[in-house]
Amino acid sequence: SIDFSRLPWLEILSIGLNHFQWLIPQTLSHCHHHQVLFAEKNECYRSIPELLGSLLELKCINLYGNRLTGTIPITFVNLSKLEFLNIGQNHMHRNIPSELGSLTHVTLFSVEMNNLTGTLPESLFNISTLQI
Repeated sequence: SIDFSRLPWLEILSIGLNHFQWLIPQTLSHCHHHQVLFAEKNECYRSIPELLGSLLELKCINLYGNRLTGTIPITFVNLSKLEFLNIGQNHMHRNIPSELGSLTHVTLFSVEMNNLTGTLPESLFNISTLQI
């Protein structure tokens, strides 16, 4: 696993369109200035770690087209600067947390081609910047 604790000033991590088979490492939580995570179209597996919700500078998360399972972390509610969230084409399940409606800067929220259940939370429709 990659040790990100040595890169506390990392702002952008772009490793998309590869064949990386990895868990999103816990040491990523040491990157307090991290703003962009592009890891689309890889083979990331298991669940999206709750620790991403502690990266308060994150503006963009693109995990599209991996093998991620589990639920959307409720800790994402802490990402007040988040503008772009794409977790489409994975194996996510259960409901979309209604608390995500508090992310007032989101312009793109993409969860297509997963195994999500329930309905879209009405709170998402209150985000004025969201393009639906």
